[in-house]
Amino acid sequence: MTEQGTTGSFYLRYWQPTAQVETGCHVAGVAEVVAHADQAAQIYLAAGVDCLAGVSLWRGADIPENSLSLAIGPTRWAVIHTDDEFWQTVTRGPRSPERTLRRVRFDDQLEIPSDCFIDRTLAIDTVSLWMTKDALLQAAGFSDDLFS
Repeated sequence: MTEQGTTGSFYLRYWQPTAQVETGCHVAGVAEVVAHADQAAQIYLAAGVDCLAGVSLWRGADIPENSLSLAIGPTRWAVIHTDDEFWQTVTRGPRSPERTLRRVRFDDQLEIPSDCFIDRTLAIDTVSLWMTKDALLQAAGFSDDLFS
């Protein structure tokens, strides 16, 4: 059963922390996305690796455009949107004076500034809106500048 307004099935994928093995499955709603993201984060924590789990959410198993990539931190997530032209925007939280980079494992490792991580609840609301309305939540502060 899909959640209210969800527009069908989505494909969620992430890479195992210590092997070149992808885990992927179809999900129908934001609650399933959150459950899988939390599971991936726990797997990375248990493995003791020095990076965060990166979870990709596509509109189909072979449709990387118009997708979301989620960097799963303990209390904050970064959300990267890739549009139909493969242009990317990223969420922006409050500026941090320390300007640290957090390593995240997607297909490859990516370093994401800590400023891109937003409150988990706001990130989940962003994913929900994208899944139901194919829109980005304005309150998430999307920017096309990943590194400043």
